[in-house]
Amino acid sequence: MTDKRKRTPWFPRTTPPVRPGRYECGVRFTSALPSLVLWELEWDGRGFLVPMPMVVHQWRGLAKRPRA
Repeated sequence: MTDKRKRTPWFPRTTPPVRPGRYECGVRFTSALPSLVLWELEWDGRGFLVPMPMVVHQWRGLAKRPRA
């Protein structure tokens, strides 16, 4: 996992990412467990690719680095 200072703020699941790639997501496996688990998931342009049934509650990506 990368440095936390290089991350964007959290976005709700209703706001989709603009670019395909890996994003840090807050996911829930079931409504019986109220806590969020952080998981890195791939966004393919249509949705997050998940390895098992889960709900992506929020997400954040890498902050853009300035060009050199």
